[in-house]
Amino acid sequence: MNPDASQLTELLRLDSAAKRLPEDAREWEHLLVAARDCGLCGILLETLQGHGRHIPPWVRWKLEAEVEHVAAGNRIILERTAELAAAFANARLDMMVLKGAALLLCLYDQPGGRPMCDVDLLIRPGDAERADHVLRAAGYRRGRPLLTRDFYPRFHYEADYISAGPRSIRLDVHVRPFRPLRYRDLVPEHDLWDGRRQVPIGTGLIDVPSLENLLIHLAGHAGFHGADRPLWLWDIQKFVTKYHGQIDWELVLRRLNEWRLTCAACLAFDRAEAMFGPFLGDNVRRGLRAGRVSWRDRLATWQSPRDAGFPLWRTLVDLVVTPSVRLRVGYMRAVLLPDSDHLGEGYGGRHRGWQVWAAARRALAGAVRILCRPVGAVRRCPAPQRP
Repeated sequence: MNPDASQLTELLRLDSAAKRLPEDAREWEHLLVAARDCGLCGILLETLQGHGRHIPPWVRWKLEAEVEHVAAGNRIILERTAELAAAFANARLDMMVLKGAALLLCLYDQPGGRPMCDVDLLIRPGDAERADHVLRAAGYRRGRPLLTRDFYPRFHYEADYISAGPRSIRLDVHVRPFRPLRYRDLVPEHDLWDGRRQVPIGTGLIDVPSLENLLIHLAGHAGFHGADRPLWLWDIQKFVTKYHGQIDWELVLRRLNEWRLTCAACLAFDRAEAMFGPFLGDNVRRGLRAGRVSWRDRLATWQSPRDAGFPLWRTLVDLVVTPSVRLRVGYMRAVLLPDSDHLGEGYGGRHRGWQVWAAARRALAGAVRILCRPVGAVRRCPAPQRP
């Protein structure tokens, strides 16, 4: 983390009333840039005002302007999300919002309190095709070409959609909450939907996970992405601080253990407390430390943030840590023998025998990526640690 971001997170710590404020305009500017980059302008403004700290008028104006800019964008996104909730309800399809949209609806008091660049939806895996029809009818199209029917929804956990029009909105449509293939069968689908709550959005209602499942998803998601984004860690701290007395911690600890998410969650909780100060109870920390963690859990947590940069290692790790032999065999077949739709994404020609040429080109591109990887690139990644 750069020095400006470090100063920002120091100001946001739970004991921030004792922290030093910037002394000159240049230092304030650096702090504002860090707050914008981290998506923490609204949180910084609320924290400074809550502690009665003196803020130069021009700094307050810039923070308030940024908060209003974020609020304007969030209002549009939430309006479109409300329309989607109605469309899914009319089609008799289950849908929940996760992450930013869910937090704006049940955690943050103001629409500008937290930025949101996309909307994360959770649907049931068996509804992926019907959900695609609903989304296309609502004016959304598939975004960047993810892995096609070989992988989504069977192996890959999300699909990307983008709305039409001058102000496009991006959707991440999840059939499972976590990226690593290991958790496709380890996290029971029905448990994610148990206890879901309805919260107001626009003139209607929308489903969000139970408090326990939402916290598990926040911690697991942050952990599987390296737990290095201050906004995600602030979300966890703020969520626990607000709902600590309402959360069934015994259920949280049991599900983290049963779903083999303790390693990823511990990483997120530890980083959040290191950055913003302690907020977990001692009994919760002891429960986390007592959780069952295997080398497969640690390897999946370590690899997940590196998936995009190391696709070969991602595939190998998925094969090693995924518990189901049948799932591993199917995954390997899809990787080695993709269908025509998948091959066609990277190959424009449609001549006789084009599938053979497309497969060869795909294999050559993978070999080039491996050979061109800087020596020691993988070695520089820190080893996974036990929480």
